[in-house]
Amino acid sequence: MKKHLFILILLPIFALPGCEKAEDINFNPAPAEEETEAPAVIAPSADSKNGIKEEEKISLPSHPLPAPSYLAAEGENKNLTLPAASPSAIVPPSAPAEEPSVFDFVLGQNLYQTPTLAMPAKNAPIFEPTFNTKIVRATDRKIDGYSDAGIENEYSRTDPENSDETYYILRGNYGNWYLYRRRDNKLIKKLEIVGGGQEPEPRWDAQNPNIFYYLYATELRSYNIETDVSAKIHDFNFPNIAYVTTRTEGDASLDRRYWCILLQDADYNTKKIITYDKITDKIIGQKTDFLGDVDWASMDMSGNYCVIGYGSRNAQIFSRNLSTMKDLPAGASGHMDLALDANGRDVVVYQNNATDFIAMADLETGRETPLVFIPFNVNADIGLHFSGNNAKIPGWALVSTYGSQNPPEGETHSWMDNQLFMVELRAEPRVWRLAMTRAYLSRNPATEKNYFAESFATVNTAGTRIYFGSNWGDFSPDYTETYIINLPAGWQNNIK
Repeated sequence: MKKHLFILILLPIFALPGCEKAEDINFNPAPAEEETEAPAVIAPSADSKNGIKEEEKISLPSHPLPAPSYLAAEGENKNLTLPAASPSAIVPPSAPAEEPSVFDFVLGQNLYQTPTLAMPAKNAPIFEPTFNTKIVRATDRKIDGYSDAGIENEYSRTDPENSDETYYILRGNYGNWYLYRRRDNKLIKKLEIVGGGQEPEPRWDAQNPNIFYYLYATELRSYNIETDVSAKIHDFNFPNIAYVTTRTEGDASLDRRYWCILLQDADYNTKKIITYDKITDKIIGQKTDFLGDVDWASMDMSGNYCVIGYGSRNAQIFSRNLSTMKDLPAGASGHMDLALDANGRDVVVYQNNATDFIAMADLETGRETPLVFIPFNVNADIGLHFSGNNAKIPGWALVSTYGSQNPPEGETHSWMDNQLFMVELRAEPRVWRLAMTRAYLSRNPATEKNYFAESFATVNTAGTRIYFGSNWGDFSPDYTETYIINLPAGWQNNIK
């Protein structure tokens, strides 16, 4: 995370009403069972805003965070000569319906109107009438009692769920962290993992559902949610190093063995990049010379490659020990994520800022495959995030797009605006449309933006569930809630 986010840990800690102690919770997961509907919660009264009456609001700064650079400027090179927009008729939404008995997949790049749907109550499912998916609002500040202005999953590149899918972690928009129980979306407790000078970046263990790992000062630590015990795994205490981080955009290998980490000094300058083997407890690669301003680092899923992203040039692929390197294609400097293609090969999916395509590149060969054109020629106000976490259903990646409620003057909405969709990781891919996010940075592109309304949609490792943040058209500063989409069972075999 960037330097300015250090202010998050200096915020006062508020009491969390209704929060249970760890020892009061049964952490022995029940056997897997069919999804059941959680009980609906009565919607907040009309005299409240976001479910919080004026006298109950916590006094929060009107704009505590500048726009983090990892959430900020998108769409470089939008002044390129673009192919003419192919006009497509706006398809009106179908009438809201109850859950269909047979799921009807909506594929392609048609332009649909966004149906007007009232913000749902916590745990009350609604059905996206255009795309037939079920959306559940998972959080509500008044009911849950979290102390931040809003809450959502940390970022698009991170799976918030533990290994048996019984709990998930959310990040408050002012930097606090919370553990939720998945079966009823109940806030269990606030996690005391901040204070190390950088974002803690919690990452669940691949097998033990009670353990996650996080970064604190110069240490990689583990945390047991059953006992609330934190333990040091390794201290990267090099001279003049104050923090370890991936700057939020990184992850360990899928088995959590290999980690690619940035080491920073007290002024948040990256001085060293290392790869670490958690099994042998050894640093297996180090790098101290960089071609530009390092923005993030991440291992791929297999643990064979470390990818380093920069603020002003295309990302680079390094071998595990950082001894060999190849460049990603020119333009591979936008948002991206690591994924697996249908053959299980490590790939990276990204916004190519030179071609204005969603593209993917094979990490072994570096070869790029264009996937979907981004219609900046229709609407220049399109930002994109990518999530390739779905390792158990490879061959697809989740895309979430964001922008203002109204397009720039003289432009119109495109099919891609404020959407969630899955894109197939192959040439001429299928595009499966999932939902309208109803998350807007602002009413108009020129007005002050809520950067937490970028949705940051993420898919879980199982490929069965999507988490995203939305302000649902409420422009209160820094406000979002978390929403969940349960994907239809066997979708990877039934999609046509």
